Amino acid sequence: MHSDILTRGNIYKSIILYAIPIIIGNSVQQLYNFFDMLIVGRIIGLDALAACGATGPIFFLVFGFIFASTQGFTIVTAHKFGEKNFDLIKKSYAISTILSVIIAIAVTALILPLSYRILDFLHTPKEILELAHTYMYIIVAGTLPLILYNLLACIMRALGDSKTPLYFLIISSVINLCLDLVFILEFDMGIAGAAYATVVAWTVSDILCYIYIHRRFPELRLSFDDFRFSMDFLYRHVKIGLPMGFQLCIISLCTLVLQSGINRLGTNAVAAFTTAIIVDQIFSQLYIALGSVISVFTAQNYGACSYERIKEGVKKGFVLNIGITLFLAVLIVLFSKPLIEVFIENNNLSIIRLAQETLYVYVIFYIFFGMIMVLKNTLLGLGLAKYPLISSFFELGIRYFIIDLLLEKFGYIGVCSIMPIGWIVGFSIMLGAYLYEKRRLTI
Repeated sequence: MHSDILTRGNIYKSIILYAIPIIIGNSVQQLYNFFDMLIVGRIIGLDALAACGATGPIFFLVFGFIFASTQGFTIVTAHKFGEKNFDLIKKSYAISTILSVIIAIAVTALILPLSYRILDFLHTPKEILELAHTYMYIIVAGTLPLILYNLLACIMRALGDSKTPLYFLIISSVINLCLDLVFILEFDMGIAGAAYATVVAWTVSDILCYIYIHRRFPELRLSFDDFRFSMDFLYRHVKIGLPMGFQLCIISLCTLVLQSGINRLGTNAVAAFTTAIIVDQIFSQLYIALGSVISVFTAQNYGACSYERIKEGVKKGFVLNIGITLFLAVLIVLFSKPLIEVFIENNNLSIIRLAQETLYVYVIFYIFFGMIMVLKNTLLGLGLAKYPLISSFFELGIRYFIIDLLLEKFGYIGVCSIMPIGWIVGFSIMLGAYLYEKRRLTI
């Protein structure tokens, strides 16, 4: 059953080999977002691009909770894989499926009726409010297929298979882009066409992933007995998954605070920030991939009682973070303007300048973001989800209380600076938590 690559051999090699498919997969996802926004911005117009951007923080809130929760559930799966307890791996799969479906239904029922009010509350410019609402409503209605794909991908990664989710993601992205062109160009569906294309692509991914797992891994075929589990085992999943989900919700609230400040500066500021964030998300996938590897690496080695290997993994993660940061700094200095101009016509010089300034502010502090990813995911891999949750509360608090001051004193750049400030606060808390738990748990 799957690979032991993370529990044996050279740690650098283990992390990098496991991370490569995740990096490619995340890059494919961001490349899809890149072309999706390119289609929306170039074919439908700048207002449509800004409308998609205005929904971004809301989707980060909703889907961040989903992604983090399902990843948290499968931390238990990775623990059991490290222990080589295959019966409990199946039971963990069953519990994770039940919890994921419940979350999808609850999130959809909660967000859909409030979608228009949420956008209005965030000061979404009136000229793009209806477009943003249309896009948001359709995407949120497709929450269930999204969470199921993410669950299946997390299950495969928890068992050491980071390649297969990549293949299905590529297929899904190609389908999505093709449907974008059909729905927008042929059927003239506008921004709704882009949203429908996304939901259909998620659904296809679900079907393909399920068929693959069912046929390729008969040991993961669930039976009725697998759904007979103890409340204690259920609690283990909830104890890790839900705090992870709420932690991402708090981080998402930080982005909502940021978006609210950006929205108050007008459509040009929204368009500039949206474009900068698209580019930022492409580059930051390296950190996210590193964090994903660290969480599974730690969980599997914790299950295998390889505590010294976990400590070495943290040190190696810090070194890799430094390398990633230097690499991205060079890329942003050299190529930020050409990338921005893909979305924004070069005659909109003020928007291009604002987008570049956003990226310059971010890259200075990327190293703190990377260290947070290493430490946070190490603690999550140990099943200690409370610390990232506490850290997120502090990050939200500092960002909420300083945004008005920074907006008044420094305008656009001041608002953009609240994310890096939060990273510094979060890193300080996560470092203290890791040092404390490392000593107390004698790992």
